[in-house]
Amino acid sequence: MEINKLFQKWWVWLLCLLAALLLLIGILTSLYFTPWLQGELESRVKKESSGLYTLKLHGLDFSLLSGRITADSIHLIPSFKVWEQRHKAKQQDTAATKAPRTLIDLSTNKLVLTGINFIGILRGQPLELSKLQVNQPTLLITGMRKDTTESHQPLHNSVDGILKNLKITLIEVEGATLRIREGREAKADRIALEKLSIRVNDFQLDSTAFENNERAYYARGIALESGKVEFRLPDGTYKLQATALKANTEDGTLNIGNLKLIPLLDNAALARSKGQAVSTMRFDVPEVNLSGVDYKVHSRYNNLDAGNVVIKNPSISAFMDRKNFTSKGNKPLPHDFIQDLKTGLTIKKIEVQGMHVRYEELGEEAKEKGLITFEKLDATIRNVTNDKNRMSAKNPAVVEAKTRIYGKVPLTVNLKLNLLAPNGHHILQGTAGPGDLAVLNQILEPTAFMSVKEGSLQKSDFAIELNRNKASGNLNIRYQNLKVDLLTKDEDTRQSKGKKILSSVANKFVIESHNPKAGEELRAGDIEVVRAQRRSVFNYWKDCLVSGIRTAAGVENFGADLQDPNR
Repeated sequence: MEINKLFQKWWVWLLCLLAALLLLIGILTSLYFTPWLQGELESRVKKESSGLYTLKLHGLDFSLLSGRITADSIHLIPSFKVWEQRHKAKQQDTAATKAPRTLIDLSTNKLVLTGINFIGILRGQPLELSKLQVNQPTLLITGMRKDTTESHQPLHNSVDGILKNLKITLIEVEGATLRIREGREAKADRIALEKLSIRVNDFQLDSTAFENNERAYYARGIALESGKVEFRLPDGTYKLQATALKANTEDGTLNIGNLKLIPLLDNAALARSKGQAVSTMRFDVPEVNLSGVDYKVHSRYNNLDAGNVVIKNPSISAFMDRKNFTSKGNKPLPHDFIQDLKTGLTIKKIEVQGMHVRYEELGEEAKEKGLITFEKLDATIRNVTNDKNRMSAKNPAVVEAKTRIYGKVPLTVNLKLNLLAPNGHHILQGTAGPGDLAVLNQILEPTAFMSVKEGSLQKSDFAIELNRNKASGNLNIRYQNLKVDLLTKDEDTRQSKGKKILSSVANKFVIESHNPKAGEELRAGDIEVVRAQRRSVFNYWKDCLVSGIRTAAGVENFGADLQDPNR
């Protein structure tokens, strides 16, 4: 078709007219509307926040026809001076506008919003986007005052205006940094995440989405990955740190890499801050994997629910100084931690693989630290919950563990706990041996001032029933050739002449060197212990084993009085 004949067609002229109109609209938008919109947005933020925030936009581009807004960068800047003025005015006049609890400082690189229904917005319809894309945002949240609110309303009830009933088909955030601090002058962030990427599918900010059992946090699905993560405890004593974090609400997984608990104070400073003897703890876990995490339930009720937790090759160490600091107050049982939780907790199964445990203690009269280690500890923990429909005496939490004391003496433990029992009832059973009893000298010599000269453990088994105040049970222990040295507490002398004589007398006339003796029945070790309320639950369990060993060896009157709750 010739060109002159083509322009004789009416529809060709119509297309040309439309193209010219679109071009004109684009030019006018670029020259006039976009600058006006940028100024309008910046002034509106300042006005609506009463000077509390300033918005700076750079490289704003607006397309009315395609429903697209882009910006090269955005910076939302808070005014701490205005906040202080408003906070001071509220203290002097209760009718004044209350200053917000937090201030937000947000900056981004490229921002893209597509699929905006501008006509619908003009008609008063909720804001809907097909896609929100944000590159390398940095969000700093500063807590300006304590949160005294007892309960918080859902997010959809706390927003208004254009954000009410917001819908976004896809949200993509790449390379974000999140920081949360307490106070403008804080020396360290309370929470910090680096290299955070988030993908959110079908986000809908309304009550229907909030109540929908197929959604979590208003979305059909959320996938999150981050680099380094840090969380500092509010009292400034410890920080949790991980090098990687990955979560997905659709498949219910959570993966944490290189999780560490790091003390921020040495033991003396930590004890002084608490006003008593405390354990300084460290742990290092290369990998933690959770599956069956119910994010949907957490988003609505704040309950924590997981199917399986796998903790791989953790290493835990602790140190307690009882020589220079005194324990105060009653120490909790595992039951107390569960019963004191403010939220629901259900973990069906926890698997611990290849754990290393190291505990050191400086006793009240000791001259050096006592040490005990547990190597290659594998454990399975089932039914950890505060749900009264899941926890009972007939359906308790169950711990099954096996390890080697100092990497040499085998130990297996079975623990059953009704975590909701007010009296702290639980049952401890297990076996130990065979092994050389002299390996225990690392903990016996500095803390009990006793040393095993020789002795061979063939096998032992124990069964103990415990509650919040006392424990009873029995321990069967088979051993041969047991001989001990009683040590002096004098720092300059390991064993005085008097202790040597007493050791000889004890080994010859008091201590039963064999159990059972030739031709005799096994002497059972009875366990009767009153709990030392100021000591940990691990010390409680240790005292029970000591009670049984003393009875079996015929040395009930040696060492601390296990019937004294103030020992």
